[in-house]
Order: sequence, then structure tokens, then C-alpha cells
Amino acid sequence: MFSDQQLAFVDIETTGGRTTSDRITEIAVIYTEAGQQQPQTFHTLLNPDTSIPPFIQSLTGISNKMVEKAPYFDNEIADRLAAIFKERIFIAHNVRFDYGFIKAAFKRLGRTFNPQQLCTVKLSRLLYPEHKHHGLDKIVARHNIDMQNRHRAFADARAIYDFWQQLRHNFPADILHQACKTIMQRPSLPAHLHSDVLDNISDDYGVYLIYGDNDIPLYIGKSKQVKTRLMSHFSQDVHNSKEMSLSQQARKIDIIPCSGELDALLTESAQIKQRQPILNRRLRRQKDLFSFRLHTNTNGYNTLSIVPMRHVQLNREQHYYGLFHSKSDAQKSIKNIISNTDLCLQTLGIEKGSNNRPCFRHQLHQCSGACINKITADMHNLKLALALQKIKLAAWPFSSYAYIKEQHKYHIFHHWIYLGSAGNTDELQTLLNQPQGQLDRDIYQIIRQHKHLLQALNPAHVCPD
Repeated sequence: MFSDQQLAFVDIETTGGRTTSDRITEIAVIYTEAGQQQPQTFHTLLNPDTSIPPFIQSLTGISNKMVEKAPYFDNEIADRLAAIFKERIFIAHNVRFDYGFIKAAFKRLGRTFNPQQLCTVKLSRLLYPEHKHHGLDKIVARHNIDMQNRHRAFADARAIYDFWQQLRHNFPADILHQACKTIMQRPSLPAHLHSDVLDNISDDYGVYLIYGDNDIPLYIGKSKQVKTRLMSHFSQDVHNSKEMSLSQQARKIDIIPCSGELDALLTESAQIKQRQPILNRRLRRQKDLFSFRLHTNTNGYNTLSIVPMRHVQLNREQHYYGLFHSKSDAQKSIKNIISNTDLCLQTLGIEKGSNNRPCFRHQLHQCSGACINKITADMHNLKLALALQKIKLAAWPFSSYAYIKEQHKYHIFHHWIYLGSAGNTDELQTLLNQPQGQLDRDIYQIIRQHKHLLQALNPAHVCPD
């Protein structure tokens, strides 16, 4: 069983919930030194170097004035924490939150922080499965833990410490030890990967590349917590054949740090298309894309034709529908869409037939009769527009280039095509002067998902040196 000297109970208060932009305002650690019976404490307010939102001040009772003269999270604070956790387990309630903020604070100092962690939320769930809720308030009430100043770091850390003491009293040592091991169990790394391969990987946005023998790429993925995602690949409970194959073949891991979600999506897409990893089943590189375009026949009925998109720019003058990797994919997709309507495949040009002769679907009462002018062209065109609405490609909403800023990186786009990222004016000019690539279905979908972040590009106001 773990001795008290191996454990440290932690709680922090912060200005918010994001490790990238929010900061720690208070930290408390309770731990026991070797040869001592009574626990020691490390407790301090911290100056977050940013304003504490009124809601957070009300919740924690920590005001801007209280932290005004408090120390910053500097190397002196980091040294103290590093010493405490050198051989101790980091225990917290919802440990990812507390650990994530402290790790981020270390990272801003150019340092690493990687103690083992134990989450008392998970421990409570495992040991008390009959209870539905395992928040700290519920645990304090359920176990009659004496607590004052809720949402202050020391009080919360003390409550976690007292909860642990109750667990030691209520459960046999071997049961409690096994429960902790189950929760803390590090991933069982593949035999051909070094045991410390994950130690220097940060748990931030990134793209990971897993290689097999001879540096053959096996799998490429992205995550906002890349270390956690990699650990999930290599956990012992492998129930997925792809994960099993990955574990057996993995020889090396590379990480591409990313500035955020968009950067990770774009980088993942580019890397998969460039390297063609064996175990990826999507985002494959395609030479050509196809779409549907509307035409009007001599009788005023709109028809469809499949057109290549290699040199097409999506603007407001021309409407296109769907992006497909082949003509056969386009045919199959449009037939599926039309099958839920009474539109005429013959009139649309999808199936062959004779002019002014009823099509096969009309004979089955599945066609409204555009093939024999039974419905007006206006009605046919309206039904077609409604049927195609979901796959209609959006027109580029800018007259020229646009960008999305993510951290210190500027992603540059033109007509739904990703040109690359720039961090300064020279890099931006290089992107603007290079030949423009082709429309890519995956990139189009990624940009559409982030359309609300797009801004018109004015090179004079972007990427200042």
C-alpha cells in the first residue's frame, strides 16, 4: 500500500477553466515528510497577472486586491513544487484540471512537470459505485467531512486528504491499493517503443505520427491532448483490431505541436495525404474532385451534369453541388438523394431515355412526370433546388484572400483553398506569391466549420514583424 510519504494532495483556484489563457490564483498541497506523522502544507496565493472575473471572485472569495501583492508562479514556486512531487503522487479531485494548470505554468517557464496522478473522483466512483454523484460537495456531505471555506485551495485540499484517510479506514489496504493501481495504470507501451517515449510529450494540441519498421508511417492522428490520446492507443484493454495492429507494429513516434484545433485539423489532413499511413482510412489524397452543376434544357427544366473541379473557383455566379472523389461516387450519391423524391432521373440527365416518353420510374409512379411535361418546369426546378440544398457548395464570402488567427499563427485561405500558415510578413508574401493549389474536400469542410472565424486579409494589418 502507498505510504503517506508517497502522496501529495492538491487543489488550486484559477481565473477560469482554460489552461492556455487562464491562470492559477491559489495553490495548496498537503503532504507528509519522511519520519514525520503530521502532514506538511505548501499554500500560497498567486498573482495571475490578469483580472479575476467577478463570477470567479464570488465563487472563490479571492479578489483582485488579495492577489495584487502575491508572488507570481515563478521558478521559486516551481522549484518548491518539483521538490514536493519528486517522488510523490499528485492527488486531486478531477486531477486533470489541477494537474493541467500546474503543468501549463511549468511549461511557460520552459520546464516539465510529469508526476504520477491519482484522481479522487475516479477513486470514489470505483469504490462507491452505488452512488451517482462524486463531486467534492457530495463526498464531503456523504462522509461527514468537516469543511469550511469551500472553493478555497487549502480547504479543498484538506477535504481530499480527509477523504483519503477515511478510505484507508474503510477499505482493506490491498483493496485500496488495487483500486489506485487500476486508476493510475500507465499504458502498456508496445515492446519496441522506449519506456520513456511519452515522458517529454506535452498534453496539448498536436498531430502525432506513429511509424513502423523502416520509418513506414502506420497511423497519423490529432488531438487537443496528444499525450492522453497516445496513451489511449496503447492501453492494455485493446479491444480494437486496428489498435492491436498499431501496438504490435509501432517503432517510433513523432509529434508536430499545433497552435490550436484548426491548426491540428489542417496539419493532420496534410500529413495523411502526404504520407499515406497504412492504418488511416480517411483523408486519402485524390487527384481530382467532381461536382454537379445545373443547366437548363430547351423546355426550361433544370438538368445536372458532372464537372471536374480542378480549376473551379466557388463564387456567387455559379452554383455547384457536392464534392466527390469520382464520377461514380457522384452518380451513386445523387441517385440516393433523388430516390427520396419524385424527381425524374431521365430529365435530370442521370439516366438515359427518349424525349417526351415516360421514364421507368414514372411507370412505377415514382416520378412526377417531368419527362412528359406533366409538371411545370418551375415546380420541377423548385423540387430539385430543395433536394440539392444540403449538398450545395458555399460561395467564397470574400473578394480575395482571408485568414484565421490562431495563437501567433495566421492561416491563409483563398476560395476555400488552404495556402498555408504565416508568422510574419515575409512568410505571408511567400504564400500569396506561390501557385494556388486545388480544392480539397476535407479542407473545404474544415474551413466551413470555422467559417465564423474567417476575416478578410489586409496584408498591411496582418503578421506584423
